[in-house]
This record gives sequence, structure tokens and C-alpha cells, in this order.
Amino acid sequence: MAVEIKNEFAWSWSRHEMFYQCARKIYWQYYGSWGGWNADAAADAVLSYRLKQIKSVPMIVGSVMHDVVRERLRMRTDAGGPVPESQLRDEVERRVLKIFRESHDRDWERRRDPKRFANLFEDYYGAGLTDADRDAALASARSYVAGFASSVYARRAFSIPKQRLRIIDPSDFDQMKIAMDDVLVYAAPDLVVEDESGLLHVVDWKTGAPRKANVAQLSVYGLFVSEKLGVPLERVAAHIVYLRDSTYERYENLREGVAEARRRIATYTTDVRSRLTDVGHNVAGDIAAFPMTDDRSLCRRCKFREICGRTTPAAIAPDDTDGD
Repeated sequence: MAVEIKNEFAWSWSRHEMFYQCARKIYWQYYGSWGGWNADAAADAVLSYRLKQIKSVPMIVGSVMHDVVRERLRMRTDAGGPVPESQLRDEVERRVLKIFRESHDRDWERRRDPKRFANLFEDYYGAGLTDADRDAALASARSYVAGFASSVYARRAFSIPKQRLRIIDPSDFDQMKIAMDDVLVYAAPDLVVEDESGLLHVVDWKTGAPRKANVAQLSVYGLFVSEKLGVPLERVAAHIVYLRDSTYERYENLREGVAEARRRIATYTTDVRSRLTDVGHNVAGDIAAFPMTDDRSLCRRCKFREICGRTTPAAIAPDDTDGD
């Protein structure tokens, strides 16, 4: 018997930012597209489900990088060893090129499976990738791998006893969620390492350009680790590692961001649930309750521009900070 999939109400940092940029985008991402994979789904659900799978080249490169690092850390030996830089680089390049081919050949359309086969923003809304675009993307991927391999965090992650790697980038939704103030909260730290003193270190790899971290966001990671591993928040530190230039930032007092994180969760929960037509079942039956943004510049980078009828001016591919 197939397990029934439920559309659970949840909060995450990316959902919060998406909603307050454009309520219509959160509608298509989590409500209007729900069930769009079914053969008898309404046309808008089918289209929005297809559009929600779209990712840009920077997003794909960053995602593949994270996937490959996760897998290599999970398969590493108990004793440890050097960072397998060449294997990481080759695998990242192979997967990125495969995604480029899938999108160019529109396998998602031919196979009628937009979730399993890639659809690039640059192909769907733009003129498609040139050879120069592909070369630039691969060069970025190689630089991320090199930056990762040269960082002290990567060297430690591959060399220390494996049992000290307490959490490695959860990929299952059930592993990503905790309850905060009776709301499901999703968080997925890239790596959690325990040092000799028992202090837990959350490590977050970033492929984007350095920007000031939000302590409230890091505090959500800290609370996630605190609940999952049963340690006080004061025993958790966070580290942001920028792979472009191997720089990093360390944050030790995560407690100072907890109040802001809880405020954001409460505000989002109140604002979104007030627009639902069935709060108990997390159903948004009134699209008008989720209006489109007045800032048309945001529409240029939005994957839902087609269904919203905002296809002008020309699209600009989102970078890897435009998560969802």
C-alpha cells in the first residue's frame, strides 16, 4: 500500500524569505503545485509543479557540490585519510555535464518527469547555454572543489575518526525537521563535527560570494543540533566556509539569535496560516490571499514567471543564494 504524502505546514529560512519577497511564489511552491505530479491534476498544478523544479546553473553547481561532498564523507573509511580532491572534482564535473545534457535535450518533457530530469532556468527562460557558459560553470565547480580541499575544515572532516562526524548533511526530509513552538522547522546543516572536548561544530559550505551571516539562521542550526544530539546550545558553534576563496567565519554565541529566530517563525506562521482556507489540512484554496509582489524586478529571477504572466522584462538567472 502506498504511503499517503501529506502537505505539512513547516517553516524554514528559505520559506520565510520567499514569502516576504512574494506571497504568490510561496503559493505556487508549496500549495498550487501540490499534486501536480498526478495524471488527473489541474493544468495550473501540473505547470507549477514543473516550474518549481527549475534551477539555475549556479544553483545546480552548488547543489551538486554539496551532494558529492555528502556522499564522499559518508563513504570515507573509519580511519580517515586525505581529501579525495580528484575524485570529488571528476564526480562534480560528470554530474554537472549530465544535468546540462538533460536540460538541453528536454528529457523532463520527453520523459514526462520534471522532478527526475533537470530543467535549467537558462534553457527554459533564456537562449540556452553556450560553450562559454558551460566552460565557466565547470571552472566554478573546479574552484569550489579546490577551495574545499584546501580548507582546514575539509582536511579535518576526512582525517579525524569517522565517529566524530555526528551529522552529515541530512538528505531525508524526516531527518531535517524538528518541532519549535509547535511548528515543524526544517534545517539541514552540511556537517556537524564533535571535537575532543565534546563541543559540536556546525559547518556550512557556501559556494556563493561571502556575505554577512544572520545569527538567527545559524541559531536555528544550533537548535536543530541541540535537539537531535541532546546537547545544550552553549556547546554548539557554527562555522561558515566560503569555497570560492577558502575563507571562513566562526560564531560561538548562538543563543543571541534564538529570540529572533523564534520571532520569525511565529510571524511567518501567523501570516501564512491567516491566508489558508483549511489550516488543519494546510490547504490554500484562495490564490488571491497570496498576491504577487509589486517589485517586478524580482520576477526576472523567478521560476514561476510563466504561470504568473510576468514574462517581461527578460529573465535573469538566479544565483545560488536564491534557495527554495
